Amino acid sequence: MTHFTRRIALALFVSLCSALPAHASSPTKDEAQAQANAAVTQIKKVGLEQAIKDINSGAEWKTKEMNVNVVDFKGVVLASSLNEKLRGKDTLESKDPSGKAFVKEFIATAQKGEGWVDYQFINPVSKKLEERSMFVKRAPGAEAFVAVAITKQ
Repeated sequence: MTHFTRRIALALFVSLCSALPAHASSPTKDEAQAQANAAVTQIKKVGLEQAIKDINSGAEWKTKEMNVNVVDFKGVVLASSLNEKLRGKDTLESKDPSGKAFVKEFIATAQKGEGWVDYQFINPVSKKLEERSMFVKRAPGAEAFVAVAITKQ
């Protein structure tokens, strides 16, 4: 992956993680975790392929500024309820402004089951550096994970 391609992938993945700008009614950790768990339940119910289609349709999967994502363990975005341009993008080598390889950390955390990963990004709307936390949970029966981010307050 060229330097330019990595920067494009990072910009796209950052938009995946950022959804909308934070304000007083930003989602909580509990809400993000509940939304990720709902996506995992959907995967269990209809299978990964159909759940990806459902999540990509957006409406019920983007609530209170939350964007549900499904990413495989190679870093390829399979579903994004917010940004269709991200679907199919390889984000494995993406790094945040501090140099943290956050997608690799998402994968390592999800491979263990579930957990939170902190990272930074430049908000595409405000252009300000923001602290984020992504809840990741392994997708049942798949080499992939569900992810929902919040802005840290």
